[in-house]
Amino acid sequence: MSDREDIEKKENEDQQPDGGYEFITETIKKPKANKRKLFKKVAVSIFCGIVFGLCACATIVMFFPRIQKLLGPAEETKPVSLPVDEITQEEEPVEPFVMPEHDNPGESPEAGDVPETDHVTGEEEEAAGSSEDKPASEEKEVVVNNIVETIEKDLELDDYRSLLRKISAIATSTQKSLVTVAGVTSNTDWFNNSYENNNATTGIIIADNGKELLMVSPADILHKARNVRVTFCDGETYPARVKNSDTNSDLCIVSIDLERLSEKTQSQIEMAQFGSLATSAVGIPVVAVGAPYGSPGSVGMGQITSNSIILDKTDSNVHIISTDIYASSAASGVIVNYNGRIVGIICHEDMKDNMPNLLRAYSVSDISDSMEKISNGQSLATLGILGTDVTEEANIDRKVPYGAYVKEVVADSPAMNVGIRNGDVIVKIGTIEIGSFTDYKQAILKYQPQDIVTVTLERPGRDEYTEMTYEVTLEELK
Repeated sequence: MSDREDIEKKENEDQQPDGGYEFITETIKKPKANKRKLFKKVAVSIFCGIVFGLCACATIVMFFPRIQKLLGPAEETKPVSLPVDEITQEEEPVEPFVMPEHDNPGESPEAGDVPETDHVTGEEEEAAGSSEDKPASEEKEVVVNNIVETIEKDLELDDYRSLLRKISAIATSTQKSLVTVAGVTSNTDWFNNSYENNNATTGIIIADNGKELLMVSPADILHKARNVRVTFCDGETYPARVKNSDTNSDLCIVSIDLERLSEKTQSQIEMAQFGSLATSAVGIPVVAVGAPYGSPGSVGMGQITSNSIILDKTDSNVHIISTDIYASSAASGVIVNYNGRIVGIICHEDMKDNMPNLLRAYSVSDISDSMEKISNGQSLATLGILGTDVTEEANIDRKVPYGAYVKEVVADSPAMNVGIRNGDVIVKIGTIEIGSFTDYKQAILKYQPQDIVTVTLERPGRDEYTEMTYEVTLEELK
Protein backbone atom coordinates (compact mmCIF):
# COMPACT_ATOMS: atom_id res chain seq x y z
CA MET A 1 0.00 0.00 0.00
CA SER A 2 1.37 3.37 -0.91
CA ASP A 3 1.99 6.14 1.52
CA ARG A 4 -0.88 8.14 0.04
CA GLU A 5 -3.35 5.35 0.72
CA ASP A 6 -2.15 5.10 4.35
CA ILE A 7 -2.78 8.82 4.88
CA GLU A 8 -6.31 8.64 3.41
CA LYS A 9 -7.12 5.64 5.57
CA LYS A 10 -5.96 7.45 8.70
CA GLU A 11 -8.06 10.52 7.84
CA ASN A 12 -11.13 8.31 7.35
CA GLU A 13 -10.64 6.78 10.79
CA ASP A 14 -10.36 10.17 12.44
CA GLN A 15 -13.42 11.56 10.64
CA GLN A 16 -16.60 11.91 12.93
CA PRO A 17 -19.98 10.67 11.83
CA ASP A 18 -21.21 14.24 11.20
CA GLY A 19 -18.37 14.86 8.82
CA GLY A 20 -16.26 16.92 11.25
CA TYR A 21 -12.83 16.17 12.68
CA GLU A 22 -11.93 15.75 16.35
CA PHE A 23 -8.75 17.60 17.18
CA ILE A 24 -8.97 17.66 21.02
CA THR A 25 -10.71 15.16 23.28
CA GLU A 26 -11.18 16.46 26.91
CA THR A 27 -13.25 15.24 29.85
CA ILE A 28 -13.89 17.65 32.84
CA LYS A 29 -14.19 15.93 36.16
CA LYS A 30 -15.63 17.67 39.29
CA PRO A 31 -13.31 17.65 42.25
CA LYS A 32 -14.43 15.65 45.24
CA ALA A 33 -16.23 17.76 47.96
CA ASN A 34 -14.25 18.33 51.13
CA LYS A 35 -16.91 17.92 53.80
CA ARG A 36 -14.52 18.86 56.54
CA LYS A 37 -13.75 22.25 55.01
CA LEU A 38 -17.46 22.86 54.31
CA PHE A 39 -18.42 22.14 57.92
CA LYS A 40 -15.65 24.42 59.12
CA LYS A 41 -16.91 27.29 56.95
CA VAL A 42 -20.50 26.86 58.17
CA ALA A 43 -19.37 26.74 61.80
CA VAL A 44 -17.30 29.89 61.37
CA SER A 45 -20.26 31.71 59.75
CA ILE A 46 -22.60 30.74 62.58
CA PHE A 47 -20.05 31.79 65.19
CA CYS A 48 -19.50 35.15 63.50
CA GLY A 49 -23.26 35.72 63.33
CA ILE A 50 -23.67 35.03 67.05
CA VAL A 51 -20.78 37.34 67.94
CA PHE A 52 -22.16 40.08 65.68
CA GLY A 53 -25.64 39.77 67.24
CA LEU A 54 -24.25 39.95 70.77
CA CYS A 55 -22.17 42.99 69.90
CA ALA A 56 -25.20 44.68 68.32
CA CYS A 57 -27.35 43.99 71.39
CA ALA A 58 -24.66 45.30 73.73
CA THR A 59 -24.25 48.42 71.62
CA ILE A 60 -28.01 49.12 71.63
CA VAL A 61 -28.27 48.57 75.39
CA MET A 62 -25.30 50.83 76.13
CA PHE A 63 -25.83 53.67 73.70
CA PHE A 64 -29.58 53.80 72.90
CA PRO A 65 -30.57 55.59 76.16
CA ARG A 66 -27.91 58.23 75.50
CA ILE A 67 -29.02 58.69 71.91
CA GLN A 68 -32.65 58.90 73.04
CA LYS A 69 -31.70 61.48 75.65
CA LEU A 70 -29.90 63.56 73.02
CA LEU A 71 -32.82 63.39 70.62
CA GLY A 72 -35.31 64.28 73.36
CA PRO A 73 -36.77 62.79 76.54
CA ALA A 74 -39.50 60.20 76.10
CA GLU A 75 -42.93 61.53 77.01
CA GLU A 76 -44.97 59.18 79.12
CA THR A 77 -48.71 59.07 78.56
CA LYS A 78 -50.72 59.81 81.68
CA PRO A 79 -54.10 58.10 82.20
CA VAL A 80 -57.04 60.35 81.37
CA SER A 81 -59.76 60.97 83.96
CA LEU A 82 -62.97 62.92 83.38
CA PRO A 83 -64.39 63.93 86.76
CA VAL A 84 -68.03 65.02 86.83
CA ASP A 85 -69.33 67.17 89.67
CA GLU A 86 -72.06 65.62 91.77
CA ILE A 87 -75.70 66.40 91.07
CA THR A 88 -76.45 70.05 91.65
CA GLN A 89 -79.40 70.62 93.97
CA GLU A 90 -81.43 73.80 93.79
CA GLU A 91 -81.07 76.21 96.70
CA GLU A 92 -83.74 75.87 99.34
CA PRO A 93 -86.11 78.85 99.55
CA VAL A 94 -85.43 81.33 102.33
CA GLU A 95 -88.04 81.17 105.09
CA PRO A 96 -89.87 84.47 105.62
CA PHE A 97 -88.95 86.45 108.71
CA VAL A 98 -91.49 86.29 111.56
CA MET A 99 -91.32 88.91 114.29
CA PRO A 100 -91.03 87.22 117.72
CA GLU A 101 -93.87 87.84 120.16
CA HIS A 102 -93.35 90.60 122.74
CA ASP A 103 -93.34 89.82 126.47
CA ASN A 104 -96.30 92.13 127.05
CA PRO A 105 -99.10 91.38 124.64
CA GLY A 106 -100.57 94.81 125.11
CA GLU A 107 -97.47 96.57 123.91
CA SER A 108 -96.06 96.19 120.44
CA PRO A 109 -92.52 97.14 119.55
CA GLU A 110 -92.00 100.07 117.31
CA ALA A 111 -90.98 99.46 113.70
CA GLY A 112 -87.31 98.83 113.39
CA ASP A 113 -86.88 98.01 117.10
CA VAL A 114 -85.00 94.81 117.85
CA PRO A 115 -85.73 93.14 121.18
CA GLU A 116 -82.73 93.16 123.48
CA THR A 117 -83.55 89.84 125.17
CA ASP A 118 -85.39 86.71 124.19
CA HIS A 119 -88.43 85.42 126.02
CA VAL A 120 -87.33 83.47 129.10
CA THR A 121 -89.45 80.77 130.71
CA GLY A 122 -89.69 80.01 134.39
CA GLU A 123 -87.46 76.97 134.11
CA GLU A 124 -84.87 79.07 132.33
CA GLU A 125 -85.09 81.68 135.15
CA GLU A 126 -84.41 78.99 137.72
CA ALA A 127 -81.52 77.73 135.63
CA ALA A 128 -80.22 81.27 135.34
CA GLY A 129 -80.58 81.81 139.07
CA SER A 130 -78.75 78.64 139.92
CA SER A 131 -76.01 79.53 137.50
CA GLU A 132 -75.06 82.52 139.66
CA ASP A 133 -73.77 80.12 142.30
CA LYS A 134 -71.67 78.21 139.72
CA PRO A 135 -68.15 79.13 138.69
CA ALA A 136 -67.70 81.18 135.55
CA SER A 137 -66.28 78.19 133.73
CA GLU A 138 -69.52 76.25 134.25
CA GLU A 139 -71.90 79.05 133.23
CA LYS A 140 -74.33 78.31 130.43
CA GLU A 141 -73.17 79.48 127.02
CA VAL A 142 -75.24 82.38 125.66
CA VAL A 143 -76.50 81.92 122.11
CA VAL A 144 -77.07 85.08 120.10
CA ASN A 145 -79.65 84.88 117.31
CA ASN A 146 -79.04 87.27 114.43
CA ILE A 147 -82.18 88.62 112.86
CA VAL A 148 -81.96 89.47 109.18
CA GLU A 149 -84.56 91.75 107.69
CA THR A 150 -85.60 91.07 104.10
CA ILE A 151 -85.88 94.25 102.07
CA GLU A 152 -87.81 94.11 98.83
CA LYS A 153 -86.31 96.01 95.92
CA ASP A 154 -87.62 96.61 92.43
CA LEU A 155 -85.29 95.44 89.68
CA GLU A 156 -83.93 98.17 87.48
CA LEU A 157 -82.60 98.08 83.93
CA ASP A 158 -79.04 98.17 85.26
CA ASP A 159 -79.73 94.96 87.18
CA TYR A 160 -80.75 93.26 83.93
CA ARG A 161 -77.62 94.54 82.21
CA SER A 162 -75.49 93.26 85.06
CA LEU A 163 -77.12 89.82 84.80
CA LEU A 164 -76.47 89.64 81.06
CA ARG A 165 -72.84 90.61 81.59
CA LYS A 166 -72.44 87.76 84.09
CA ILE A 167 -74.02 85.30 81.68
CA SER A 168 -71.72 86.58 78.93
CA ALA A 169 -68.76 86.02 81.24
CA ILE A 170 -69.80 82.37 81.66
CA ALA A 171 -69.90 81.94 77.88
CA THR A 172 -66.55 83.69 77.40
CA SER A 173 -64.89 81.49 79.99
CA THR A 174 -66.37 78.33 78.42
CA GLN A 175 -65.11 79.33 74.95
CA LYS A 176 -61.54 78.71 76.19
CA SER A 177 -62.42 75.02 76.53
CA LEU A 178 -63.99 74.76 73.06
CA VAL A 179 -62.47 74.33 69.61
CA THR A 180 -63.72 74.25 66.04
CA VAL A 181 -63.06 70.89 64.40
CA ALA A 182 -63.10 70.83 60.59
CA GLY A 183 -63.11 67.69 58.44
CA VAL A 184 -61.65 68.18 54.98
CA THR A 185 -63.06 65.88 52.29
CA SER A 186 -62.14 65.72 48.59
CA ASN A 187 -64.64 65.38 45.78
CA THR A 188 -65.00 65.97 42.03
CA ASP A 189 -67.62 67.96 40.16
CA TRP A 190 -69.44 67.12 36.91
CA PHE A 191 -66.42 68.27 34.90
CA ASN A 192 -63.95 66.06 36.83
CA ASN A 193 -62.49 69.05 38.67
CA SER A 194 -61.31 68.30 42.23
CA TYR A 195 -62.44 70.44 45.14
CA GLU A 196 -62.49 70.28 48.94
CA ASN A 197 -65.34 70.46 51.45
CA ASN A 198 -64.74 71.83 54.93
CA ASN A 199 -67.41 70.67 57.38
CA ALA A 200 -67.03 72.19 60.85
CA THR A 201 -68.37 71.31 64.29
CA THR A 202 -67.59 72.14 67.92
CA GLY A 203 -65.16 70.12 70.02
CA ILE A 204 -64.40 70.14 73.76
CA ILE A 205 -60.91 70.11 75.29
CA ILE A 206 -61.03 67.37 77.90
CA ALA A 207 -57.51 66.30 78.86
CA ASP A 208 -53.76 66.46 78.41
CA ASN A 209 -52.13 63.02 78.73
CA GLY A 210 -48.60 64.38 78.72
CA LYS A 211 -48.10 63.71 75.03
CA GLU A 212 -51.33 64.76 73.33
CA LEU A 213 -54.11 67.26 73.80
CA LEU A 214 -57.41 65.34 73.66
CA MET A 215 -60.76 66.71 72.49
CA VAL A 216 -64.27 65.27 72.18
CA SER A 217 -66.03 65.99 68.90
CA PRO A 218 -69.10 64.78 66.98
CA ALA A 219 -67.88 62.08 64.60
CA ASP A 220 -70.43 62.42 61.78
CA ILE A 221 -68.39 64.91 59.73
CA LEU A 222 -65.07 63.15 60.37
CA HIS A 223 -65.87 59.62 59.16
CA LYS A 224 -64.69 60.24 55.58
CA ALA A 225 -62.46 63.24 56.23
CA ARG A 226 -59.08 63.22 54.47
CA ASN A 227 -57.64 65.73 56.93
CA VAL A 228 -58.75 67.05 60.31
CA ARG A 229 -57.98 70.60 61.45
CA VAL A 230 -58.63 72.17 64.85
CA THR A 231 -58.96 75.91 65.51
CA PHE A 232 -58.55 77.18 69.08
CA CYS A 233 -59.93 80.23 70.86
CA ASP A 234 -56.84 82.28 69.89
CA GLY A 235 -57.56 81.70 66.20
CA GLU A 236 -54.63 79.34 65.62
CA THR A 237 -55.29 76.20 63.49
CA TYR A 238 -53.41 72.91 63.80
CA PRO A 239 -53.58 69.54 62.01
CA ALA A 240 -55.15 66.77 64.14
CA ARG A 241 -56.19 63.13 63.88
CA VAL A 242 -59.09 60.98 65.05
CA LYS A 243 -57.88 58.67 67.80
CA ASN A 244 -60.94 56.63 68.80
CA SER A 245 -64.74 56.78 68.67
CA ASP A 246 -67.95 55.67 70.40
CA THR A 247 -70.67 54.59 68.00
CA ASN A 248 -73.36 54.80 70.68
CA SER A 249 -73.10 58.57 71.02
CA ASP A 250 -71.40 59.15 67.64
CA LEU A 251 -68.65 61.05 69.45
CA CYS A 252 -64.94 60.64 68.84
CA ILE A 253 -61.62 61.61 70.40
CA VAL A 254 -59.48 64.03 68.37
CA SER A 255 -55.83 64.49 69.37
CA ILE A 256 -52.97 66.91 68.66
CA ASP A 257 -49.36 66.38 69.69
CA LEU A 258 -48.46 68.88 72.41
CA GLU A 259 -45.17 69.70 70.70
CA ARG A 260 -47.15 71.16 67.78
CA LEU A 261 -48.98 73.69 69.97
CA SER A 262 -47.44 77.11 70.46
CA GLU A 263 -46.87 78.50 73.94
CA LYS A 264 -49.44 81.19 73.22
CA THR A 265 -52.14 78.64 72.44
CA GLN A 266 -51.30 76.49 75.48
CA SER A 267 -51.47 79.52 77.77
CA GLN A 268 -54.97 80.54 76.59
CA ILE A 269 -56.83 77.22 76.51
CA GLU A 270 -58.47 75.55 79.51
CA MET A 271 -59.69 72.05 80.28
CA ALA A 272 -63.46 71.66 80.34
CA GLN A 273 -65.21 71.31 83.70
CA PHE A 274 -68.17 68.91 83.77
CA GLY A 275 -71.26 68.75 85.98
CA SER A 276 -74.37 66.62 86.30
CA LEU A 277 -78.05 67.36 86.67
CA ALA A 278 -80.82 65.78 88.69
CA THR A 279 -83.58 64.07 86.71
CA SER A 280 -86.00 66.67 88.07
CA ALA A 281 -83.79 69.62 87.10
CA VAL A 282 -86.57 71.33 85.15
CA GLY A 283 -86.42 75.13 85.08
CA ILE A 284 -82.69 75.43 85.77
CA PRO A 285 -81.22 78.23 83.60
CA VAL A 286 -78.49 77.20 81.15
CA VAL A 287 -76.35 78.73 78.40
CA ALA A 288 -75.69 77.15 75.01
CA VAL A 289 -72.08 77.84 73.95
CA GLY A 290 -70.16 76.87 70.82
CA ALA A 291 -72.24 77.07 67.66
CA PRO A 292 -75.90 76.77 68.72
CA TYR A 293 -76.92 78.98 65.80
CA GLY A 294 -74.60 77.30 63.28
CA SER A 295 -71.71 79.76 63.52
CA PRO A 296 -68.77 79.46 65.97
CA GLY A 297 -68.90 81.82 68.92
CA SER A 298 -72.69 82.14 69.07
CA VAL A 299 -74.47 81.96 72.45
CA GLY A 300 -78.02 81.04 73.42
CA MET A 301 -79.81 81.37 76.76
CA GLY A 302 -82.77 79.49 78.17
CA GLN A 303 -83.75 76.84 80.67
CA ILE A 304 -84.07 73.07 80.92
CA THR A 305 -87.54 71.83 80.04
CA SER A 306 -86.93 68.09 80.48
CA ASN A 307 -84.24 65.69 81.66
CA SER A 308 -86.30 62.51 81.91
CA ILE A 309 -86.12 61.26 78.30
CA ILE A 310 -83.90 58.17 78.04
CA LEU A 311 -82.55 56.82 74.75
CA ASP A 312 -81.70 53.12 74.61
CA LYS A 313 -78.22 52.37 73.30
CA THR A 314 -76.32 49.10 72.92
CA ASP A 315 -75.31 48.05 76.46
CA SER A 316 -76.03 51.59 77.61
CA ASN A 317 -78.56 54.41 77.74
CA VAL A 318 -78.37 58.18 77.93
CA HIS A 319 -80.57 60.98 79.23
CA ILE A 320 -81.55 63.69 76.75
CA ILE A 321 -81.56 67.24 78.09
CA SER A 322 -84.28 69.32 76.41
CA THR A 323 -84.28 73.13 76.51
CA ASP A 324 -86.43 75.98 75.26
CA ILE A 325 -83.49 77.45 73.30
CA TYR A 326 -84.41 77.90 69.64
CA ALA A 327 -81.34 76.87 67.62
CA SER A 328 -80.08 75.95 64.17
CA SER A 329 -80.61 72.51 62.67
CA ALA A 330 -76.79 72.38 62.36
CA ALA A 331 -76.19 73.37 65.98
CA SER A 332 -73.17 72.05 67.88
CA GLY A 333 -71.55 72.87 71.19
CA VAL A 334 -72.37 72.41 74.85
CA ILE A 335 -74.96 73.25 77.50
CA VAL A 336 -73.47 75.06 80.52
CA ASN A 337 -75.09 75.76 83.89
CA TYR A 338 -74.62 79.04 85.75
CA ASN A 339 -71.72 77.53 87.73
CA GLY A 340 -69.75 77.26 84.49
CA ARG A 341 -70.00 73.46 84.37
CA ILE A 342 -70.74 71.65 81.09
CA VAL A 343 -73.80 69.47 81.71
CA GLY A 344 -74.63 68.42 78.14
CA ILE A 345 -73.18 67.98 74.64
CA ILE A 346 -75.54 69.21 71.91
CA CYS A 347 -76.95 66.38 69.80
CA HIS A 348 -79.67 65.90 67.16
CA GLU A 349 -81.41 62.82 68.52
CA ASP A 350 -85.06 62.60 69.61
CA MET A 351 -85.98 65.59 67.42
CA LYS A 352 -89.74 66.05 67.49
CA ASP A 353 -91.52 66.97 64.28
CA ASN A 354 -93.41 69.76 65.98
CA MET A 355 -90.28 71.13 67.72
CA PRO A 356 -87.37 70.47 65.34
CA ASN A 357 -85.27 73.48 66.35
CA LEU A 358 -85.39 73.26 70.15
CA LEU A 359 -81.92 72.49 71.46
CA ARG A 360 -81.19 69.02 72.91
CA ALA A 361 -78.06 67.52 74.43
CA TYR A 362 -76.60 64.29 75.77
CA SER A 363 -76.26 64.33 79.55
CA VAL A 364 -72.51 64.39 80.28
CA SER A 365 -72.86 62.18 83.34
CA ASP A 366 -74.14 59.31 81.14
CA ILE A 367 -71.31 59.37 78.58
CA SER A 368 -68.31 60.48 80.65
CA ASP A 369 -67.20 56.92 81.49
CA SER A 370 -67.13 55.77 77.86
CA MET A 371 -65.38 58.99 76.81
CA GLU A 372 -62.76 58.40 79.49
CA LYS A 373 -62.13 54.85 78.26
CA ILE A 374 -61.67 55.72 74.59
CA SER A 375 -59.51 58.70 75.59
CA ASN A 376 -57.08 56.19 77.06
CA GLY A 377 -56.89 54.37 73.73
CA GLN A 378 -59.08 51.44 74.77
CA SER A 379 -61.88 49.94 72.68
CA LEU A 380 -65.42 49.53 73.98
CA ALA A 381 -66.62 45.96 74.51
CA THR A 382 -70.20 44.89 73.86
CA LEU A 383 -72.49 42.05 74.89
CA GLY A 384 -75.30 43.32 72.68
CA ILE A 385 -78.50 44.12 74.56
CA LEU A 386 -80.89 47.04 75.08
CA GLY A 387 -82.00 47.15 78.68
CA THR A 388 -83.53 49.02 81.59
CA ASP A 389 -83.98 48.86 85.36
CA VAL A 390 -86.42 46.55 87.11
CA THR A 391 -88.91 48.78 88.92
CA GLU A 392 -90.00 48.24 92.51
CA GLU A 393 -93.56 47.64 91.31
CA ALA A 394 -92.42 44.86 88.94
CA ASN A 395 -90.37 43.29 91.69
CA ILE A 396 -93.24 43.27 94.20
CA ASP A 397 -96.21 42.51 91.96
CA ARG A 398 -94.62 40.23 89.37
CA LYS A 399 -91.68 38.89 91.38
CA VAL A 400 -89.18 40.08 88.76
CA PRO A 401 -85.70 39.93 90.31
CA TYR A 402 -83.66 43.13 90.46
CA GLY A 403 -81.02 43.42 87.75
CA ALA A 404 -80.63 44.55 84.13
CA TYR A 405 -83.86 43.72 82.29
CA VAL A 406 -83.24 42.72 78.65
CA LYS A 407 -85.67 44.66 76.46
CA GLU A 408 -84.10 43.63 73.17
CA VAL A 409 -81.16 41.54 71.94
CA VAL A 410 -79.07 43.12 69.17
CA ALA A 411 -78.90 41.06 65.97
CA ASP A 412 -75.68 39.06 65.42
CA SER A 413 -74.39 40.11 68.83
CA PRO A 414 -72.56 37.89 71.36
CA ALA A 415 -75.75 37.85 73.46
CA MET A 416 -77.81 36.49 70.56
CA ASN A 417 -75.13 33.96 69.62
CA VAL A 418 -75.20 32.31 73.08
CA GLY A 419 -78.99 32.36 73.44
CA ILE A 420 -79.84 35.33 75.68
CA ARG A 421 -83.48 36.32 75.14
CA ASN A 422 -85.81 39.26 75.56
CA GLY A 423 -87.26 39.27 79.08
CA ASP A 424 -84.16 37.79 80.75
CA VAL A 425 -82.81 39.61 83.80
CA ILE A 426 -79.00 39.76 84.08
CA VAL A 427 -78.01 39.52 87.75
CA LYS A 428 -74.23 38.97 87.52
CA ILE A 429 -71.37 39.69 85.08
CA GLY A 430 -68.35 37.65 86.09
CA THR A 431 -68.13 38.27 89.84
CA ILE A 432 -69.89 41.66 89.70
CA GLU A 433 -73.41 41.70 91.16
CA ILE A 434 -75.93 43.51 88.92
CA GLY A 435 -78.79 45.23 90.71
CA SER A 436 -79.70 47.78 88.03
CA PHE A 437 -78.97 48.67 84.44
CA THR A 438 -76.45 51.25 85.68
CA ASP A 439 -74.52 48.43 87.37
CA TYR A 440 -74.61 46.53 84.08
CA LYS A 441 -73.21 49.50 82.13
CA GLN A 442 -70.36 49.95 84.60
CA ALA A 443 -69.56 46.22 84.52
CA ILE A 444 -69.33 46.03 80.71
CA LEU A 445 -67.01 49.06 80.68
CA LYS A 446 -64.49 47.13 82.78
CA TYR A 447 -63.94 44.55 80.02
CA GLN A 448 -62.12 44.57 76.70
CA PRO A 449 -63.16 43.05 73.35
CA GLN A 450 -62.42 39.29 73.13
CA ASP A 451 -62.68 38.90 76.93
CA ILE A 452 -64.59 35.77 77.97
CA VAL A 453 -67.09 36.52 80.73
CA THR A 454 -69.65 34.51 82.65
CA VAL A 455 -73.15 36.01 82.42
CA THR A 456 -75.63 34.88 85.07
CA LEU A 457 -79.29 35.66 84.42
CA GLU A 458 -82.80 34.83 85.61
CA ARG A 459 -85.14 33.54 82.90
CA PRO A 460 -88.93 33.75 83.37
CA GLY A 461 -90.81 30.45 83.41
CA ARG A 462 -94.40 29.48 83.86
CA ASP A 463 -94.35 29.81 87.65
CA GLU A 464 -90.94 31.20 88.60
CA TYR A 465 -87.59 32.48 87.34
CA THR A 466 -84.80 30.01 86.61
CA GLU A 467 -81.12 30.89 86.98
CA MET A 468 -78.97 30.26 83.89
CA THR A 469 -75.28 30.81 83.12
CA TYR A 470 -73.58 31.54 79.79
CA GLU A 471 -69.94 31.87 78.75
CA VAL A 472 -69.76 34.79 76.34
CA THR A 473 -66.88 36.20 74.28
CA LEU A 474 -67.36 39.96 74.10
CA GLU A 475 -66.85 41.80 70.82
CA GLU A 476 -65.83 45.35 69.94
CA LEU A 477 -68.65 47.89 69.79
CA LYS A 478 -68.97 49.06 66.18
